Amino acid sequence: MADSHPNSLRPGGPSPSTTPRLEQSQQVQSPPLDTSMQGQGQPMMYGAYQEQPQGGPSQGQYGGGRFPSSMYPPNFNIETPGGTQGNNPFQDDNQRQRGSTMGQNYPIPAGDQQMGSPPAMPAAQPLFAQHSGPGAGAGPSGSRPVSRQTPHNPPMNPSILQPSFQPQPATRPGTAGGSSKSPFTTPVTSPPRGRPSQILLINPTSTTALTNVMLASLRPILPPQLEVVGYTAHYPAPTATETIVDMALSTELVLRDLAKYATNNGETVQNFDAMLIASFTNHPLVSALRESYDVPVIGIMEGSLYVSRMLGARFGILATTNRHKIQQDDAIHALGLGHFYVGSEAVHMSPLEILAASSSSQNGQMPEEASKRIAHAARTLVQKGADTIIVGSESMCSLEVIRAAKDAIREEDGRRTVNVVDCVEAGVMCLNGLVGMGVPTSKKGVYKGEREGRRARGQNWL
Repeated sequence: MADSHPNSLRPGGPSPSTTPRLEQSQQVQSPPLDTSMQGQGQPMMYGAYQEQPQGGPSQGQYGGGRFPSSMYPPNFNIETPGGTQGNNPFQDDNQRQRGSTMGQNYPIPAGDQQMGSPPAMPAAQPLFAQHSGPGAGAGPSGSRPVSRQTPHNPPMNPSILQPSFQPQPATRPGTAGGSSKSPFTTPVTSPPRGRPSQILLINPTSTTALTNVMLASLRPILPPQLEVVGYTAHYPAPTATETIVDMALSTELVLRDLAKYATNNGETVQNFDAMLIASFTNHPLVSALRESYDVPVIGIMEGSLYVSRMLGARFGILATTNRHKIQQDDAIHALGLGHFYVGSEAVHMSPLEILAASSSSQNGQMPEEASKRIAHAARTLVQKGADTIIVGSESMCSLEVIRAAKDAIREEDGRRTVNVVDCVEAGVMCLNGLVGMGVPTSKKGVYKGEREGRRARGQNWL
């Protein structure tokens, strides 16, 4: 019996749900021009940039959100800091401050009065860094320091050489009174949230190693306030979704299992804000979960196709087998993206073979035979006109496969002009955007729901 133990993933560092987080809004003022010595044979003095950090409110504790914990089934506990997991299958086994720079003195040498040189200037005051470092008494110590560099040869005041010279106000087109106006506004930051967003990554196969590989590839790129929890289908789910039968069996098993953890109002599973189906096929589980729940649900194929369409004019896909190529062709034309599709190239390896090759890699390098197949398929897609290549299988999302594809399409001068898109990463980022927008699945039409109709027919077992 295959291990079906799921995993969870948070970005690096402590969980955002338990660590207070300060949001800072920084404004940089333009250096004021000191004109108090103009016309008196003295060079103009420039002020220092000043940074004024403002500490934001502290982050709230984990809790709250769209689905309160009171809606959970009584025998399952949502993950809490320092708490116990109980029988929760969505378990997590794995759980910077910048130093400030000090200011420098910029002395200005005084002239020699007796030798006919310009009059002596008063000693310049030292310029200290205007940021909140340790002991500065303003804001946290993690504020960004401001550059204190000055020109190597500061410009000389023309009035020193030409006493009759009359300086003009420093004006620029579109400004009035000599004051510079920036076209950029001050930064806008998000308000504090009660808890981080949570995405359920559903692996519809019973291969736990595949779930671990996907979570490992996501860890370096997860943004703050986002958590990804892995779910692996239990036995007798298929070990891979290569055929129509595999997809049908996995859909039925996952639907029944997730229904055990649905909230009382039927909006979602546990407290998750979105669900991602980790199968690079037109998997029926995507539409089935959209019917059953309100939160956004997408597949990794959908997410990567739309991301690639935004990054380039034409995209191609790395497929696993010839059967997979045919499935991808049908799905892409059904989505209406055939005009932007140059085709797929198979590496002629099954998903489990690719997964095994990634696991046996040494020093980040795959076995030579697997690396050659991936490189050949990637170069063929570029020759067909693809400016974006999708790694078209959840088993290919490992860092070793992505690196082999990128190295294959690198230019002779070292540049890489073709993007390589990880399908799992693209799916997570698309869902994170939908969660931030606060939009649920539309419940009119195809995804209206199926509970009432089933129960009217007496089918209450799901």
